[in-house]
Amino acid sequence: MVTNAGVAAFPAYAAGLPEPAAVGTRTAINPIVRVAFYLFVLSIPFEIPNRTIPVEIPTLTGAVFLLATFLQPSACYRRLPAAVLWFMAYLWVFGLSTLVNRSGHSLLVAQLFLLLFQLVLILWVGANLLRDKTVLRGVVLALALACAVRAGMQLLGIGATVRAVWTGGVRVTALGQNPNWSAIVLAAGLVTMLSMRPRLLTWPIAALTGVAIIQTGSRGGLVALAVGLLALVWQGRTIATRIRGLGVGLLALGILAFGVFRSDMLRTRLTAAAAEGSLAGRERIYPAALSMIGERPFLGWGPIENQFEIAIRVGEERKDRRDAHNLVLDLLSATGLLGAIPFLIGIALCVRSAWRARHGPYGMLPFALAATTLAGCISGTWIASKILWLSLAIGVAAGTMAWEQRSRQRALGVLR
Repeated sequence: MVTNAGVAAFPAYAAGLPEPAAVGTRTAINPIVRVAFYLFVLSIPFEIPNRTIPVEIPTLTGAVFLLATFLQPSACYRRLPAAVLWFMAYLWVFGLSTLVNRSGHSLLVAQLFLLLFQLVLILWVGANLLRDKTVLRGVVLALALACAVRAGMQLLGIGATVRAVWTGGVRVTALGQNPNWSAIVLAAGLVTMLSMRPRLLTWPIAALTGVAIIQTGSRGGLVALAVGLLALVWQGRTIATRIRGLGVGLLALGILAFGVFRSDMLRTRLTAAAAEGSLAGRERIYPAALSMIGERPFLGWGPIENQFEIAIRVGEERKDRRDAHNLVLDLLSATGLLGAIPFLIGIALCVRSAWRARHGPYGMLPFALAATTLAGCISGTWIASKILWLSLAIGVAAGTMAWEQRSRQRALGVLR
């Protein structure tokens, strides 16, 4: 059965919202499947780029999770979200573009294809499993806990990675991770923490996570966090409640801005971007990507091949490839319009479902998570980021849950 999205039940006690009414008969989720899902979510902030094994830890835990789903396929693959069909169409164009452009880096292309295929499957399974409020409660708590631990490691200097920047100061991350990627993952975790209770516990942890985000020096991460915060607080059925929520959001942004001002490194990076147009090479990458799109608009240059072509056009000396640093530019330069259109339709369906969730018992959290990760994709190509696909799965599930709840209320005459 194909639906617009899956069904979920967000942890109402964690979000400070009323418990949703039961939705029909639910099949109890196999505990092994639940644990495997939690382990996958827990592993997301702990990618180790410079590792001795060829596969990232979250990719391994994701594979284990998908294997566990065969213990209960009726619950895991019950419904097929429409967005999954569009993402599958994108993968088909992915293969076609690879064949047409005769990729010279077949191993890298195959690795990316398998990773994206895994993530689409996780979206499918997640949209079904998150129908169970116990599973969704565990997933959200796991995400918040994992991000809190990852931020704590960085603040305590455990596995910390320090890199000097030309504008002055150092950017700090952990486990050798990309600072921009780290900031987006931590921003998603921070948004999740702010939706949980008790606030006397979660808000101080969120504040420390905010300090870790500032340490990364990621301008894109700050934008993603700001977008997520504003989306999270824009809720309520009356203008008064929305204004009050917006005031809380502006206060949080003010505190964040104060932290940024106190960071000499981040302040100078922002000043360089405003005064000199310095965007860490993006000022050269974006025009190169746009010219490539104009030359091959329909099937692009091929996945991975587009990155090597960008490096040639920008005169890259240290690396043999550079990604487009923007999700839409990467889609268009790699697979052209034929690949970008189905992928963006899939994203739009997930975002629409997350927006629909605002009328349900989950409020703006699903939309805020999607907004945070997608805002991060404006300045980075995180198409294969696990946090992106997890946030999409939550949005798909919560949105359909809200829609079904309102449909039942209309049927009972509660809504007119």
